[in-house]
Amino acid sequence: MRSLILVCGSVVLSWGCAAVPAASHGTLSQLSVVNGPQAEFCAHRVPAESCTRCHPELEARFKKAGDWCGPHGVPESQCFPCHPDLSFEPLPVLASHADLRILVEGGEDVPSLQPHLVPDKVTVFEFYADWCAVCRKVDRHVYARLNQRPDVAYRKLNVVSWESPLARHYLADAPGLPLLVVYDKQGREVATLSGGDTGALDRAITQAGAR
Repeated sequence: MRSLILVCGSVVLSWGCAAVPAASHGTLSQLSVVNGPQAEFCAHRVPAESCTRCHPELEARFKKAGDWCGPHGVPESQCFPCHPDLSFEPLPVLASHADLRILVEGGEDVPSLQPHLVPDKVTVFEFYADWCAVCRKVDRHVYARLNQRPDVAYRKLNVVSWESPLARHYLADAPGLPLLVVYDKQGREVATLSGGDTGALDRAITQAGAR
């Protein structure tokens, strides 16, 4: 397990996806997401209508989307051995004022986060990967906050794998994903958090907004 180093006096917490080689993972697509609160779940604990073990004919659809875990022979979005924190809820619909932007999609390096800070807003940077179920959990939480807090900007950076230029630059000492870095409205770093502790993230955002 990797250790996260305290940097510039920021708060550092850890709770999330371990450093698993991305080569063994596919994409967590939306194909397993439920359509409503009345969805039925099968004996495999996944939505009955999309379970590939109950419906082998669906395998090709998931594989075409890159949503497949080769080692376990199931969709990545249904693989509990790799992702114990799997959720099948859709992401919240974002309000028109929600400030969300994907800065990096292919793992390319970003020399500095400073140019991407949003003036007069709390800026939250999320280093994530498509195969990280905890990242999806954090997104679900933050999307809801963005709808409530127009003074928060969310900037997402897809590391793709632990060997990408972006990961080598920012995640050398991170124990897992996502890695979240919170800046206050004056552009000062408030906290660095590793993992899915949404309570700690809320506290950091509140602290950043109060400065």
